[in-house]
Amino acid sequence: MPHTFDNLDELLERSSSIDPSIQPANLYDQFVVESVKMAKSKNSSQHNQAKKAHKNGIKKPKTFRYPSLKGTDPKFRRNHKHALHGTMKALKEVREGKRDAA
Repeated sequence: MPHTFDNLDELLERSSSIDPSIQPANLYDQFVVESVKMAKSKNSSQHNQAKKAHKNGIKKPKTFRYPSLKGTDPKFRRNHKHALHGTMKALKEVREGKRDAA
């Protein structure tokens, strides 16, 4: 926050150290310009980023055969386990039936 001066003498006393090349409207504004400088910073630049990304190609994420059930509904997971067990049991019976018929 800029300084505030109660009397003109204090402002004039401090004005001797101010750069004369800066020419704002009045002496107080000149002091404020000199005392408050903004920090310089660069936020971002997208230059060359697309070229870098396409240099080795943008690849799709690998999809695994059996996706993880981590974080899914526990009730669904329990039911899924029993359903798989029943399916394997039924397939085993079908295989044994074919073996007996052959």
